[in-house]
Amino acid sequence: MKKHHPHFGHTIADYPMYHHRLPLSLHGPIVHINAIIKLVEEDDIDLTGGMHQHFLVNQIQVIDIQGAERTLVTDEAFCAIRYGDALGLKQRIPGLVEGEKIELKGEYIDKNHVLKGIGNPGDPVIHFTHHPVGFVNYQGNHYE
Repeated sequence: MKKHHPHFGHTIADYPMYHHRLPLSLHGPIVHINAIIKLVEEDDIDLTGGMHQHFLVNQIQVIDIQGAERTLVTDEAFCAIRYGDALGLKQRIPGLVEGEKIELKGEYIDKNHVLKGIGNPGDPVIHFTHHPVGFVNYQGNHYE
């Protein structure tokens, strides 16, 4: 039985996971993927001061998923990579280029549970792509 998120009223993971205790978690499963960068968008600064790189990926190949079935992951997702503070990556990922391959691990929020916002009209989201949950590999560089 799925438990309810204290703020959003839902969880999409099949079972409680360690990262769900962390304040940035939306209580989703963890996905590890390879994909192609479809569109690079402008960075965003949220109300708490966190900065995020925004981009869309497609041609998603699931390497692993924890807390859900692979069928939850669609072929396209919006990525929000937090950087510039102790909660995210130390720095932004330089030189993101459309058409390039990227490897990501992070929390996956499907389109039925996503919060629409700046740059994302409602696509599934991959976030928490930094310590202690995920990482990004891009052009031979590892970021977490």
